Amino acid sequence: MIITYDIEDFSPFFAKEEQFVIVPFEKLNRPATFVWPHKHSFYEILWIRKGEAKHFIDHHELDLSTDSIYFMSPGQEHHFERYKDVQGDSIMFTEEFFILNFTNKEALQKLSFLDSNYKSPNIKLDSNIKKSLEPLLRLLYDEFSREDHSKLALSSLLYVFLHAIQRVYFNQQTNAFTSNHTIIYNKFKKIVEMNYKREKSLSFYAEQLFVTSHHLNEITKKVSGKTAGEIVRDRILLEAKRMLLHSHLAIGEIADELGFKDFSYFSRQFKKHNKLSPDQYRIKMHEQY
Repeated sequence: MIITYDIEDFSPFFAKEEQFVIVPFEKLNRPATFVWPHKHSFYEILWIRKGEAKHFIDHHELDLSTDSIYFMSPGQEHHFERYKDVQGDSIMFTEEFFILNFTNKEALQKLSFLDSNYKSPNIKLDSNIKKSLEPLLRLLYDEFSREDHSKLALSSLLYVFLHAIQRVYFNQQTNAFTSNHTIIYNKFKKIVEMNYKREKSLSFYAEQLFVTSHHLNEITKKVSGKTAGEIVRDRILLEAKRMLLHSHLAIGEIADELGFKDFSYFSRQFKKHNKLSPDQYRIKMHEQY
């Protein structure tokens, strides 16, 4: 089972603020039982100013490099490799903290870059981008360092900072999409997360969102480049990979856990999309990690 860490496990200022922290990356705490890979229960924005590392998020390999900002969402499995002299800034916050100034969660859902499962989970920073973001980051540091810091002020400053990142992110993407599409897409992803083991039909998800299956496919295609069915399938296969790597369940038990009545069908689908059978994948991952 993959361990999930909370802000408390990393923040040197948890006694001061439980749902938010901004701190130089190199000054973060490490839990006493720290292990790779793991998940977070919070969002993290990581501004890399120096150093390099291999970063794996949900089995996607990334090269962390200088002058980049990376984002991680709650529930994503990740680990570092070849970690070397990484310095920068880390901002960690919960969903509850972010929406202090809002009556619903749509403000967070509109920030599409935070859901880094389907787009590049980073932006590159040139001198002009850094010039626009640095003052906002400094305001966050300054407010957080005050003895009488305000949660609402921090939440508002965080909102401004994340919106500035969103603009940069859109400019670096070739296919922009509307806020409404982003909201529906993110709601779809949340429904998938709760139901993918037992519900695999597109009509189920479309009905939950009060749209047609065709319209749902159009939205997910615009936002992620994938159909809704492909997203459900990919979530199932991702969980299969996690279970193959981190559990001792037999292949048949994993297929059953993921809602496949036919073990052979599960194996065929897994091999079709991963070029390896479940057994081969498990052996390869155990040798590698």
